[in-house]
Amino acid sequence: MGDPRSDIGAAGERVAAAFLQRHGITVERRNVRVGRGEVDLIGSHGRTRFLIEVRSRVSDYAPIDAFDHAKREQLWRLSREAGVSRVDLVAVGFGSRFVAVHWIPSAL
Repeated sequence: MGDPRSDIGAAGERVAAAFLQRHGITVERRNVRVGRGEVDLIGSHGRTRFLIEVRSRVSDYAPIDAFDHAKREQLWRLSREAGVSRVDLVAVGFGSRFVAVHWIPSAL
Protein backbone atom coordinates (compact mmCIF):
# COMPACT_ATOMS: atom_id res chain seq x y z
CA MET A 1 0.00 0.00 0.00
CA GLY A 2 1.37 3.42 -0.96
CA ASP A 3 1.26 6.75 0.78
CA PRO A 4 -2.41 7.88 0.87
CA ARG A 5 -1.54 11.46 -0.18
CA SER A 6 0.52 10.21 -3.12
CA ASP A 7 -2.25 7.83 -4.11
CA ILE A 8 -4.84 10.64 -4.04
CA GLY A 9 -2.50 12.90 -6.01
CA ALA A 10 -1.85 10.24 -8.64
CA ALA A 11 -5.58 9.49 -8.94
CA GLY A 12 -6.29 13.22 -9.30
CA GLU A 13 -3.70 13.51 -12.07
CA ARG A 14 -5.28 10.59 -13.95
CA VAL A 15 -8.75 12.14 -13.62
CA ALA A 16 -7.44 15.55 -14.68
CA ALA A 17 -5.60 14.14 -17.72
CA ALA A 18 -8.70 12.24 -18.89
CA PHE A 19 -10.89 15.31 -18.34
CA LEU A 20 -8.54 17.58 -20.29
CA GLN A 21 -8.23 15.10 -23.15
CA ARG A 22 -12.03 14.98 -23.43
CA HIS A 23 -11.88 18.77 -23.80
CA GLY A 24 -9.35 18.72 -26.64
CA ILE A 25 -6.13 19.16 -24.65
CA THR A 26 -3.19 16.93 -25.52
CA VAL A 27 -1.39 15.77 -22.39
CA GLU A 28 2.21 15.56 -23.57
CA ARG A 29 4.00 14.58 -20.37
CA ARG A 30 3.34 13.81 -16.73
CA ASN A 31 5.39 14.52 -13.59
CA VAL A 32 8.10 16.48 -15.35
CA ARG A 33 11.19 17.84 -13.59
CA VAL A 34 11.70 21.52 -14.34
CA GLY A 35 14.72 23.04 -12.63
CA ARG A 36 14.30 22.30 -8.92
CA GLY A 37 10.60 21.62 -9.17
CA GLU A 38 8.13 19.27 -10.74
CA VAL A 39 5.17 19.97 -12.97
CA ASP A 40 2.16 17.65 -12.80
CA LEU A 41 1.27 17.78 -16.51
CA ILE A 42 2.44 19.52 -19.65
CA GLY A 43 -0.36 20.03 -22.12
CA SER A 44 -0.94 21.60 -25.48
CA HIS A 45 -3.78 22.83 -27.59
CA GLY A 46 -2.90 23.75 -31.14
CA ARG A 47 0.45 25.51 -30.97
CA THR A 48 0.10 26.54 -27.32
CA ARG A 49 2.03 24.55 -24.71
CA PHE A 50 1.34 25.04 -21.01
CA LEU A 51 1.86 23.69 -17.54
CA ILE A 52 -1.00 22.11 -15.63
CA GLU A 53 -1.07 21.99 -11.85
CA VAL A 54 -3.43 19.42 -10.36
CA ARG A 55 -4.67 19.75 -6.79
CA SER A 56 -6.65 16.81 -5.37
CA ARG A 57 -8.50 16.40 -2.10
CA VAL A 58 -10.73 13.94 -0.29
CA SER A 59 -12.39 16.19 2.28
CA ASP A 60 -14.85 18.97 2.88
CA TYR A 61 -12.22 21.52 1.78
CA ALA A 62 -12.21 22.50 -1.87
CA PRO A 63 -9.02 21.44 -3.67
CA ILE A 64 -8.86 24.91 -5.20
CA ASP A 65 -7.98 26.21 -1.71
CA ALA A 66 -4.65 24.36 -1.93
CA PHE A 67 -3.60 26.71 -4.73
CA ASP A 68 -2.10 29.29 -2.40
CA HIS A 69 0.32 32.18 -2.90
CA ALA A 70 3.42 30.02 -2.41
CA LYS A 71 2.21 27.51 -5.01
CA ARG A 72 1.43 30.33 -7.47
CA GLU A 73 4.94 31.74 -7.02
CA GLN A 74 6.50 28.32 -7.57
CA LEU A 75 4.44 27.70 -10.71
CA TRP A 76 5.25 31.14 -12.08
CA ARG A 77 8.97 30.37 -11.69
CA LEU A 78 8.63 26.90 -13.21
CA SER A 79 6.67 28.27 -16.17
CA ARG A 80 9.51 30.69 -16.93
CA GLU A 81 12.07 27.87 -16.66
CA ALA A 82 9.95 25.68 -18.95
CA GLY A 83 9.54 28.53 -21.46
CA VAL A 84 5.75 28.68 -21.34
CA SER A 85 3.50 31.61 -20.54
CA ARG A 86 0.36 29.76 -19.47
CA VAL A 87 -0.40 27.73 -16.37
CA ASP A 88 -3.74 25.95 -15.95
CA LEU A 89 -5.13 24.65 -12.70
CA VAL A 90 -7.27 21.55 -12.37
CA ALA A 91 -8.87 20.91 -8.97
CA VAL A 92 -10.16 17.37 -8.38
CA GLY A 93 -12.41 16.66 -5.42
CA PHE A 94 -13.22 13.09 -4.42
CA GLY A 95 -16.44 12.61 -2.50
CA SER A 96 -18.15 9.46 -1.32
CA ARG A 97 -20.49 9.47 -4.34
CA PHE A 98 -18.86 11.82 -6.82
CA VAL A 99 -15.71 13.16 -8.41
CA ALA A 100 -15.76 16.90 -9.11
CA VAL A 101 -13.37 18.51 -11.58
CA HIS A 102 -12.86 22.26 -11.88
CA TRP A 103 -10.55 23.47 -14.66
CA ILE A 104 -9.20 27.02 -14.67
CA PRO A 105 -7.37 27.77 -17.94
CA SER A 106 -4.68 30.44 -17.69
CA ALA A 107 -4.83 30.53 -13.89
CA LEU A 108 -1.57 32.50 -13.89
